[in-house]
Amino acid sequence: MKNMIKTSLGLALMMMCASSFCATLTVWEDLDKADYIREFANQFEKKYGVKIDIKDKDSGNHVYEVADLVSRGEKTPDIFLLVSDRVGDAMSKGILAPIDSMTQEHSRYIDTAADLFKVNGKYYGVPRSVEALVVYYNKDVMPVPYETLPEYIDFTQKHKSEGIYGLISKVDNFYYSYGFFGAYGSYVFKQNSEGEFNPYNIGLDNAKAVKGVSVLYDFAKNHVPQSVLGADGWDNIDDMFKSGKVGAIINGPWTLNKYASAGINYGIAPLPKLPDGTPMRPFFGVKSYAICSKSENKKLAEEFLKFINQTDLALKRYHKIAELPPIKELLSKEEIKNDDYASAISSQVEYADPMPTIPQMAFVWEPMEEALYSIIKNGEPIEAALDLGVMKVKQKIAEN
Repeated sequence: MKNMIKTSLGLALMMMCASSFCATLTVWEDLDKADYIREFANQFEKKYGVKIDIKDKDSGNHVYEVADLVSRGEKTPDIFLLVSDRVGDAMSKGILAPIDSMTQEHSRYIDTAADLFKVNGKYYGVPRSVEALVVYYNKDVMPVPYETLPEYIDFTQKHKSEGIYGLISKVDNFYYSYGFFGAYGSYVFKQNSEGEFNPYNIGLDNAKAVKGVSVLYDFAKNHVPQSVLGADGWDNIDDMFKSGKVGAIINGPWTLNKYASAGINYGIAPLPKLPDGTPMRPFFGVKSYAICSKSENKKLAEEFLKFINQTDLALKRYHKIAELPPIKELLSKEEIKNDDYASAISSQVEYADPMPTIPQMAFVWEPMEEALYSIIKNGEPIEAALDLGVMKVKQKIAEN
């Protein structure tokens, strides 16, 4: 039966190629990542006699660049990268084609990853990699990571006179601090049973949010250097980590190569539990491959995505780019379970909230960061600051 399916697929692709004068698929990969799927594309080309043109571009801009090409009537890529929090934007711009094969294939992926790309019963993305905040620790400063925030605080208390901290983070940035909100059940937009986000039900100023931000305030005010606040904070955090002035920092997978190239003897662990033992719940996001609604080779594009996301090929891609595919079979492999980085990401995703996929998420960042800054820097009462932040979010949503 499997041979019959393969034969049918081969014939279908050969007919597709013949009808389109040997079709060329244009694929946009992430910046500096194109070479890492070239090997798999070559296999697909040889097997089916088609051409794959791969270009590398910053995945954060794919949706907007594709939408711009569509608006100007210019040629678009057949396949591009879609980050989960931009699904709503992409749908509103009409640039996504449903991926029929995912109706059967979705069970290969962890449910939360696949469902982020499901709209009105149809899938619009093939999950490529999952990301969440983790702890990077400098083994030369802190030989092993800690499980709880109080343990990191104790480290700070013992070494602060030497100018060394236990754990720091960009505490005034809403993305980096959401783990404190989510820990006790706060939320940005309420999800219904189908996983859809309600932009009119915001949970960032409820009692659970106040409880989480109270823990954040104590940590930020008493155990984190004030140099991490504001625009200069990003560079100061990196400098402290590289120079051994901090044992551990909270950051994302996108910083992995930077720390590796800096020669830091680092390890990776999940985020610490809060003082009462409650796990932090940061955002998690998923990058997927999407098919452009203007593609003339949609079926061929689907087959290519099924091909390069085979478990063995996805595993090879992980070892090359260190971005973890949310494929159940891959995550169950011993080499992944024994990989510190993969294990930390996989463990953290179990205790993480999906980044809302609706366009209204764009109106959350600035008001909530203003609220956090006023709490941490200016000592604004937590309830009042969160109430004002949420009011601003609601105003922005109403205006737009």
